[in-house]
Amino acid sequence: TNEAVIVLSSNNSVPAPPLFKMTKFNTGANPGGKLNFIDGEQWESKEVMFTNVTITAVVNATRGTWAFSDSAGNTLSMYDWSTHFTLATRTPPRDPNYVVPPVNTKIDTIRGYVGTVSGGEASRGYRISPIFPSDVKYGAILPGIISHRRNPVIVTKDSTPVISAKAFKQTGSFFNLSNVKLVYRVNNGAWIESTMVAAQAGVDSIYAAKIPKLNTGDYVYYFIKATDANAQTTTLANTANLVQFDTSKGTFFYKVIDRTAQPVLSIRDVQYTPFINGRTPYLGAVDSVGGIITADTASLFKAGLSLGGTSVYYMQSGNQPFSGVWVVGADSIMAKVANGDSVVVRGSIQEFNDVTEIFNVSSARIVSKANPLPAAVSLKTDRFGPSASNGNLNAEPYEGMLVRFDSVRVTSIDPVFQDVYQYEVTNSTAPILVARDGRNSYTNDTASTATGIKIKVGNKFNSITGILYYNNGRYKLVPRTNTDFGTLTGVSVTQTAIVPGTFTLEQNYPNPFNPSTNIQYGLPVGGLVTLKVYNVLGQEVVTLINQQQNPGTYTVNFDATRFASGMYLYRISAGNFTQVKRMMLIK
Repeated sequence: TNEAVIVLSSNNSVPAPPLFKMTKFNTGANPGGKLNFIDGEQWESKEVMFTNVTITAVVNATRGTWAFSDSAGNTLSMYDWSTHFTLATRTPPRDPNYVVPPVNTKIDTIRGYVGTVSGGEASRGYRISPIFPSDVKYGAILPGIISHRRNPVIVTKDSTPVISAKAFKQTGSFFNLSNVKLVYRVNNGAWIESTMVAAQAGVDSIYAAKIPKLNTGDYVYYFIKATDANAQTTTLANTANLVQFDTSKGTFFYKVIDRTAQPVLSIRDVQYTPFINGRTPYLGAVDSVGGIITADTASLFKAGLSLGGTSVYYMQSGNQPFSGVWVVGADSIMAKVANGDSVVVRGSIQEFNDVTEIFNVSSARIVSKANPLPAAVSLKTDRFGPSASNGNLNAEPYEGMLVRFDSVRVTSIDPVFQDVYQYEVTNSTAPILVARDGRNSYTNDTASTATGIKIKVGNKFNSITGILYYNNGRYKLVPRTNTDFGTLTGVSVTQTAIVPGTFTLEQNYPNPFNPSTNIQYGLPVGGLVTLKVYNVLGQEVVTLINQQQNPGTYTVNFDATRFASGMYLYRISAGNFTQVKRMMLIK
């Protein structure tokens, strides 16, 4: 068809974009913060503006995208729709003069269009895409600080640790460094400033200072700040992406230990943090850590099935917070350990996708075998819902631990785009993701070719146990084998007002059936009612009802999709009344 564009007028001025606070679209880190869909959605594909923000991280070095934050740490990420703000190949060609601005660059004003992206960066939510070169007005460029080091990483009562970092004038800045300071305190004492010195002032950019010897059990908190000749200061507070320059999100820290009394680190030593950045205090250390194996090759798959899933080994040292950790090592070393083994592993303490792990294990010594596993901690799912970002102090302490959720309901079998290996359950006000990285039969894959016990929205488990994991901005439960799942019910119950004169249990209808049937029973008085299904060997296969019920007539729909053809028995117990009937499933 022929189409025409009618120009009603020309040379009109473009309306100025509205000036917003960052919290209009996101509160906190990005990803991992709280996306404001209610306010943000109405501005999608529209132009907005922010002022007085600072570039805090490079998001994608290949594309040249970056994140920026306000003074409160609320963060958004820009996107490279324009040819002027990208390193990627474009048609027409990209702007050859574009250079990724350094971290800590101040931005006086950024304006751009609101949008979202899919794929690996979808978790960042709303993105701001500047279009024209004038859409980003840069301010002063602050000093740079990178490459924090502590030697030794694990500080003993007899050591004097050296703290070092690379501090420098960033490209484009007009101001040389004035000073670099180490700021530390012991326990809850006053902050102490110590001048950091470079080996060759003005030439060497590595600055260092010492913290004096302290007593066993002391906690030391510290950060580094560099100030230039224009009195502009950059603070390096921790190693967490996007918040590493923000002392309100935590600082570097360590606990002084006595290696004579404690030759092996505890898992709590490795995992404990009082800060919401979620970082281990011993990042990069190579040392020995002990605990009981809670997941092995009989429990989890070697390579996780779900997107960003976990793998194989975990160990735990009790059921108090900060007692579990992920262990990653070669088969030649780890294959000899099994659930219940008390082991000491030696490896590098790392953060992988915001999960603390003992990585590249070089040895695993079995202390004893067949120990009881730590009891799973019973919790509510809302601790780990979509708004619980990494480091959340209600959730982070249980990372890597065995946890249990009682009386859960399946709320979604497709909560993650194009991922048939995760589903959601809840026993509270917010759900947790369940990742199918364990060697169990339960599946949310609805394909006709899929094997296993298929679950549906509305199904209920009286409990689910598993390892707590974190990835792609969400906490996840990883059940191991079928024994981690309690009784599954997939029933609907209706009640009529008719109150029978006696207890009754009717024959199911239809019978034979495929795949579902109805079971009706009557209660002349209220009380605890159980309705269970057994196979012909007398083994219980499912509990349909286990609850207090009022007098009345009830109909229960039993869905047997996950069961094999054959004869089954159903049995009711209510007060002193017990009755059993048979039913036939034919597929």
